[in-house]
Order: sequence, then C-alpha cells, then structure tokens
Amino acid sequence: MKIAMLFLSLFATTTAYASPITLVGDEIDASMIRTVDTGYGLGRIHGYGLDAPFIVQDGNTDAQQYSSAFNLDVDGGQFSLRFLSSAGWQDGVVFRLSDLDFSPTGSFLSSLNVDTNLVGYTLLVGSDFIDIGLGGTHFNPDTYFFGEFNACTVPEPTSLALCALGLLGILAVGKRSSNAEA
Repeated sequence: MKIAMLFLSLFATTTAYASPITLVGDEIDASMIRTVDTGYGLGRIHGYGLDAPFIVQDGNTDAQQYSSAFNLDVDGGQFSLRFLSSAGWQDGVVFRLSDLDFSPTGSFLSSLNVDTNLVGYTLLVGSDFIDIGLGGTHFNPDTYFFGEFNACTVPEPTSLALCALGLLGILAVGKRSSNAEA
C-alpha cells in the first residue's frame, strides 16, 4: 500500500505542472498544392489566398479564406474548413497545414481526429504537417472538415531522470519491505 501511495504522489507531482499542448503563438503555413500537373504546373497554388504563413490565435481572428471555396480557422488544438460554394477539385490537389510546432517545445503531432461530411478525401499526417488530398472531391456550402490535433510531448531529459530516480526509489522500498517480510 505504501508503494502505491508513493507512486501516486510521484506521478501527481510530475504531471501537475504540465502545460497544455497548443499551436497558439506558432507560425504555421496553410497552402493548396498541385501534386499532379494538369497543365497548370506543380507546387503551391498562388493568388487565391493562403499565400503566406500566419500566427495561430484562438478564435476566428486568424481565419483565412481560400478563393470562394472555403474558410480556414486554426486554433490551439483544432482546425476547421467551412466550404462556401459548390464545386469540386481536380486530381492531385492537396490542402496542407505545415510547420505545426506545438508548444511546449518538444511536442509533435501524433494523429488527427476528423469529423467531416466530405466524401473521397485522403489524409496523410506527419509529426509537423497534415495533407488532405482533395482531388476528385466535390463540396457545397453544407460541406465541412473539422480536425482535432492529438499531440504528444517528448519528456525532457531532466524529467525522465527524476521519474527514473522515483521508480528506483519505489523498487528499493519494495525490495526492502519484501526482505523484511522474509
């Protein structure tokens, strides 16, 4: 019982001061990319919005519009695409969110929870980017795409060392009490 209480108190003290993982204050890039040359070339599509990186803020202050297609709003832990008109995307068109440098430092994107009624998209998630393949999809003003970031923090070496010392202490107490019982 003493060991369990010691472990719980160690766990509570090492996690009580953890700050939330967020993108607020981070400069990220949102872009539309052509990955298939349909006569317009490859790479970033310029001139319709989403042409430059921006600083993430909670709320809609940092909302961006891409042409007459959709509004993008990125917050600390999520993003949304709200489609504005009816149309479709050519093959090879990708919406990309990149430079996702979560804070605290050492945090990275591990996965994405998606809520959408967009049919036929593809999704690629890396440690600091998201690619949503839109080629061949169609949308209307009722179409939406909502993503919630799942990010992890790599523990700092000092935190790992403290946890290791705590676990060694727990093992020592456990060994001592089992020797005393014998």
